[in-house]
Amino acid sequence: MKNNTNHYSPFLKRSISFCFMMFLVIFHTAQDLNADISTVWVCNDGEKIEQDDFDNPNKAGNSAWNGSKAGIFGGRNEVLAFQIIIEAGSRGINSLTVTLSGLKQKEGSSQIVYTPPAKDPTLYTGRPIQIYTVNYMNVTKRTYADWFYPLDESHPAVPSDPVGLKPVQLIPENATTGRGGFPLQVKPSMNQAIWIEIYTGKNLPAGLYEGIIEINADGEKRSIPLELELFDFTLPDTNSIDAMIYYESGQPDMYHGTNQTNVLDPAYHRFAHRNRVEFVTAYNESTAPQYIDLFNGNAFTEKNGYEGPCMATGNNIIPRTFYGPGRDFETQEEAWAHSDAWMNWLDKNLPGKITFLYMPDEPSRESFPVIREYAKRIHGNPGPGRKLPIFVTKGYSAELDSPDQTIDIWCSFYGHYSIAQALIERSHGDDMWIYNGMRPYGGAMLIDTPAIDARVNMWVCYKHGINVYFNWHSCHWQHNSHIPSGYDRVQNIWIEPITFRNKHGNYANGDGCLVYPGQDVLHPDQDRCIEGPCSTITMANLRRGLQDHLYLTLAKKLGHEEAVNAALSKIVPKALSDVGKNEGVHFPQDGNAFEKERYKLAKIIAQTK
Repeated sequence: MKNNTNHYSPFLKRSISFCFMMFLVIFHTAQDLNADISTVWVCNDGEKIEQDDFDNPNKAGNSAWNGSKAGIFGGRNEVLAFQIIIEAGSRGINSLTVTLSGLKQKEGSSQIVYTPPAKDPTLYTGRPIQIYTVNYMNVTKRTYADWFYPLDESHPAVPSDPVGLKPVQLIPENATTGRGGFPLQVKPSMNQAIWIEIYTGKNLPAGLYEGIIEINADGEKRSIPLELELFDFTLPDTNSIDAMIYYESGQPDMYHGTNQTNVLDPAYHRFAHRNRVEFVTAYNESTAPQYIDLFNGNAFTEKNGYEGPCMATGNNIIPRTFYGPGRDFETQEEAWAHSDAWMNWLDKNLPGKITFLYMPDEPSRESFPVIREYAKRIHGNPGPGRKLPIFVTKGYSAELDSPDQTIDIWCSFYGHYSIAQALIERSHGDDMWIYNGMRPYGGAMLIDTPAIDARVNMWVCYKHGINVYFNWHSCHWQHNSHIPSGYDRVQNIWIEPITFRNKHGNYANGDGCLVYPGQDVLHPDQDRCIEGPCSTITMANLRRGLQDHLYLTLAKKLGHEEAVNAALSKIVPKALSDVGKNEGVHFPQDGNAFEKERYKLAKIIAQTK
C-alpha cells in the first residue's frame, strides 16, 4: 500500500539525527538516473510496494528503516522478515544479487549464520536466514466478489489501490535465473524487492546483532547495515491459535509433475509448519497412520530437515472428513461403526487432537434436514463415536441448531460472525470458529488488499476468543466446478492473478493461493525448478499475525492485560459484528502501526521476570 501512518519504532529514535537522515534520503534520491541503482531502501514486512511505486512514503523512514540502517526486532523462536527495495535507474539492471552472510552479537560471540538453500528450500536445518526475491503480477481488475469486499467502488471498505503491478510471491534465491533466481534483471525505472527472513533460535542470547546486506547491480555495490534487537523472551512452540488451511496434494503433484506424494507432501508440510499453520485434509483410521509423524511431531525434527518454530511439535487438527461428510456416515449402522472406529483410534494414538465431521459446505436451508440427520446419527451413538463433533461452515442459524443443539462447531464467515452468539455457543460447550476474511469486518486475504489484511485477522481472533482460523485453500491452482464455460480449469497460475471465478460473474485475485508451485511442468516457461512451494506476502503476514497472537497471549499471561487491551484498541477497535456494513475498516492500513504496538508488547514481556 502507498499509505503510511508514520508510526516509527524506537529503533528510529536510537538512530542518527533527523537532519542527517534526511540528507541521506535526498542524497540517494538525487543519484544519477542513468545509474543502475537509483535508490535503495528498506521497509517492514507489512507493506506491498508496487513495482512502479517510486513515491512510497515509507522510503523516508518506517519501523524497519531510518534512512541509512535497517532495523528489526523480536524474541527467540520467531521468524522475522523485512524487505529491501531496489529502484532501478533508466538503464535498468542486468545482474542483481543480494547477500547477507550473517549477523554477529554486538557484545558477545553468538552468531546467526547464512547457509545457501538446497533445491528443496524447505530443508531448513542449519538455515536460519532465508533470502527470497519478490515476484510481481499485473492486476488489471479489482476483485469482484462481495464476500471479500463490497462491489460498490465508492464503499469505504474497498481497498484504496486494488490494481497495478502487485508484489505477490516470494521466490527462493536459487530458483531458475530469469524466473526469480539470482542474478535478477530489473527493468528500467522499476522496483525490485528482496525479502529476507531470519529465524531466531531458542538458544540465542538476547542483545543486539549486527550484519551487512550487500547489493551488487552490474558491479555497482551498495551496503546496508542491519541491526536485530533480540529481546529476552522465547515464543512457545505451541501456537496460541490454530490456523488450518485446506491442502489438496493432487494439485502440487500435477504442477510439479510427480505422483510422489511422499516426496512433495513433507516439503509442503515443513513449509506450513515454519509459518505456524497446518495444511489439513481428511483422514481415517486406515490413512492416518501413514501421516502420524505430522501429528506426533517427528516430521518436524532436524533428522527430517526441519528447523524453526514448533520443532518436534505435531499438528493439532486431524479432520475425519473435509468439504462434506462423505459416504461413511449415511446410515445409522455405518455412522456408529465409523465414528466409533475413528474416535477409538484417536484416543489410542493421538489423544487430545481436534477432529470433526465436515457437513455439506456453506449449506443452504435445503440442506438443513440432511445435516440434522447426520448429527442425529452421531449424537445418538451410545459408543465413543458420539464425541465426533459436527462441523458446519455457516453463521449461526437457530433453525439448523434447533431443537437439540445440532451443531458442535460453527465456522462462520467474517460478515456473518456474531460476537454475542459465539459466547452463547461456548457457554454450553459448543464453539464458533471463523474462515477466510471480509472487509470491513476483518481483512481479506487477496492480492489486491493490503499486506496487513492477513495479519489483522489474527488480532481479530485474539480479541474475540476465536480458537481456530480456517482458510478454504492453500493451493487453488486448478479452477473448481464453479468455473464458467470457456475457461481452462488448469490455470497458468504464475501469470493469471484471478484464481477464482464463478458462473455469476464473480472473480477474485489470489483467492485460495497462499502458496505457488516451485515447479510447473504444465507451463514450462514458468518453471522455477524449486522442489517445493513458493511462499507469498499473504502467507508471511498470516505468520506475522500468528506470532502477534503469541505476543498478546504472553503479555496477558504475565499480567499485562491493560497493555494488551491498549494494543487491541489501537489495532482492532471494532471488528466482526461490531462493524456496520456501510462502514470502512477500523484497522491500520500499513505495517508501521502494528510494529509500534508489537514493540511495546516485546518490551513489557522481556522486562517481566
